[in-house]
Parts: sequence; C-alpha cells; structure tokens
Amino acid sequence: MKKWYKIVDLVDDQVKTLFHGNRGSRTLPHKEWLEAELKIVSDGGTKYLSGWHIIPSLEECLEYLEKFKNIEPKAVIKCRAKEVWKKAHSPSNIWLSKWLYIEEVVWKHYNGGQRNEQA
Repeated sequence: MKKWYKIVDLVDDQVKTLFHGNRGSRTLPHKEWLEAELKIVSDGGTKYLSGWHIIPSLEECLEYLEKFKNIEPKAVIKCRAKEVWKKAHSPSNIWLSKWLYIEEVVWKHYNGGQRNEQA
C-alpha cells in the first residue's frame, strides 16, 4: 500500500489535526484506521468534499510546509490511506482520503527554527 504524508500539529507528543477536529477531537490516535467526516466544505470560495489532506511524498510535504507562517508545533506523519482522490482545485499536489492510518512521525520542527528530519 502506498505511503502518504500529512502535516499535523505535534503538542506534548500528541498528533493533532491542523484546523478542524474529527469526531469531536483534534487528537489523532496511531496504528488504527481513522474515518474522515466527509462533508461539503469551502476554503475561501471553492466548495469540495472534505477528507484527510495528504501529500504523496515527504519532499513535497516539506515544500508545502514552507507556505506556513508558523511551523513551531508542526510535524509530518507517514501514513497509509484508502479511498483517495485528488483535491481538484488545489494548485499544490494535495490529495484527500476517507481513511487514514498513522504509522509514525517522520519529521518535526523544534528549537525555534531548527528542523529535524529524523524524528
């Protein structure tokens, strides 16, 4: 099964969604399949079917992370995904999925600007 990557917040070693929670919580457990709450959402005008936002490679994920103004609590997780589709209106290589399985944190930001790619 293909490996995917996802940008997350890392707070007290807990993986959390960046913005909206899932099923009432931003905290995401490891090593179990998580089902996204699929609904029609908007990100500044364009409406689309929501899902877990994922990126095909670590390199692309780190490039996308450069768009963030504050990366202090950010991390990248390696994951698996099922029922995947392209986020059609995104200028970046962003995909969405109905199912997400978190394997491990593979990159995290720490020490006010230093980056560690061996999390």
